[in-house]
Amino acid sequence: MNYFINNTEEINLIKFIAKYQYLRIANCKYFFSSKKYYRNRVNNLISKRFLKKSKWLLTLGELGIAYVKSFKFEYNQQNRNSKYLSRLLYLSDLGAFYHNSNTIQFIPSFAMKDKEMYTITARRYIGVLEISGIDYLAYHITNEHDNKYITSVIYDIQKEKKYKNIIVFVNDISRIDMNSFAFGMNKVLIIQDDVIHREKLKYLHRINWLEIIEKIYKERLFFNEYNFCDYTDYENKYISTFYFIDTEKINRIKCFLRESKNRNIDIICSEEIKNKMQTEIPNANYIIVDLENYIDKEQKVYD
Repeated sequence: MNYFINNTEEINLIKFIAKYQYLRIANCKYFFSSKKYYRNRVNNLISKRFLKKSKWLLTLGELGIAYVKSFKFEYNQQNRNSKYLSRLLYLSDLGAFYHNSNTIQFIPSFAMKDKEMYTITARRYIGVLEISGIDYLAYHITNEHDNKYITSVIYDIQKEKKYKNIIVFVNDISRIDMNSFAFGMNKVLIIQDDVIHREKLKYLHRINWLEIIEKIYKERLFFNEYNFCDYTDYENKYISTFYFIDTEKINRIKCFLRESKNRNIDIICSEEIKNKMQTEIPNANYIIVDLENYIDKEQKVYD
């Protein structure tokens, strides 16, 4: 080995590819602080045979494999089965996107030790997203997946025993039947799968809802003890908040309104999800807020 790697970013890149098997070249930007010169550094690793380039993908090169084995880094031999390539690439995409996040840690399905008894085809989950210390079992539904696949995801969530929070990334939210995605879980978040919403997910637990509530309502309100709303005056006001579409909360609200026909509920959400929410709960009172103005994007670290 005639070249020694001592740069942390380059080492992390190689360790990532050793674990995930593949990395799109476009995703290399998530591993380097300098967006200007990282391509030169990647090309250098390719020329030194630590990495191998095949069209728009990177895999480990001959010396890269020797390097990770010598340092006993996690290494998964490259799976060349074309049937699983799209899944592996998606796991790599998500892992790369959240690689440097101090809020979200992505644990791909193949690294979930408590799930290793299941094969890649037995369960549909893609992994776990740990967001601000809370675990969400994650699924992915693309436009290429037919209705049979969506049904299999529903069955998969129904038999889940450990995780009570679910995220479903989808390319087309209109394909999701909100009633079918209610399982008695804590949360089932349906999230548009694109860069914008992956970024928004980082701030899932950083919205200052209390500031929003105090700005909108003048009377005294309380954190609720009910599972269908977030704030109440314990008399006739019920307030539910939504950052993403949560099918569990939607269905709990529907049940509440069916059982309490003389009651109503305020729903605070963004303009983006208002139409979908109104389709599901047409008789609620909607309060539209630009939630981006109430997000704490600075990570606070306490000693």
